[in-house]
Amino acid sequence: MVKSTSAKRKINKLPYKVLDAPALQDDFYLNLIDWGSQNFLAVGLSSNVYLWNGNNSKVTKLCDLGLSDTVTSVGWSVKGPTFTLGTNNGELHLWDLNKMKRTRVMGGHTDRVASIAWNNEVISTGSRDKTILQRDPRCKSPFFSKL
Repeated sequence: MVKSTSAKRKINKLPYKVLDAPALQDDFYLNLIDWGSQNFLAVGLSSNVYLWNGNNSKVTKLCDLGLSDTVTSVGWSVKGPTFTLGTNNGELHLWDLNKMKRTRVMGGHTDRVASIAWNNEVISTGSRDKTILQRDPRCKSPFFSKL
């Protein structure tokens, strides 16, 4: 019988970092938090998106959609500084975080965008309107496939 010599991992009983998230919607069907490959945590709070830098703990307000819309999902691209957010009005907003600027707004859904998934350059969005749209931001049309 081989005896394991690896040390047991110690897990603290108290958190070492607590992030405040006022106005975080309590809705099972929304995806309001996503951690990106460049160590940024995105959080959608009401009509705002905040970014927390895991390297230096700095918080940055990315955008405010105003009184007419709310954030219903957030998602990072697998590679690069591209960020997406879905809205209650059925839009998908693409952001370039190197420039801290919105680059495109894509329509297509008639209800809130509740989920965002990236596969290389293709973005799939699921909506409360019971459709899934597959999108390629390099193309002019807002989506190339509807399920």
